[in-house]
Amino acid sequence: MKINFTKKQFKTLLDLAYLGEWTANSIRPDDERFADYDELFQYICLHAKDMGYDDLVPYDRELNAYYPSKEYEEQLHPIIDDNDDYVFWEKLSGNLAKRDLDQEGGTFDTLDDRFLRLLEIEERYEKEFEENGLANLVIKEDN
Repeated sequence: MKINFTKKQFKTLLDLAYLGEWTANSIRPDDERFADYDELFQYICLHAKDMGYDDLVPYDRELNAYYPSKEYEEQLHPIIDDNDDYVFWEKLSGNLAKRDLDQEGGTFDTLDDRFLRLLEIEERYEKEFEENGLANLVIKEDN
């Protein structure tokens, strides 16, 4: 199979490959990395020179691999940071809402009723965090 890309499309593919590989592997130790993602990223980088983007992912002879330049990482990390922030607030609100719902106890006539109550609690947290961030979040000490 052969796929032809414009220069702009290739740059977008390179961006997506970097973002995907970074998301999948950046938190993993070497022995737990997704090798297929590494390999595909390296394969795409192999063609960067042909498309005029070898400055974004230069080849390191000592390590025998392509690595994103500092400038290229700086271009893409705001996307990662935005996603991380979004996920943080969503997970925090969702996890606190699940905890509160479990602490409320009680029974619900249907799963829909339980889900609607969970959404109510979650929305309360989302509004709080949107207005005040973490300013009002405290850890209670057990005495």
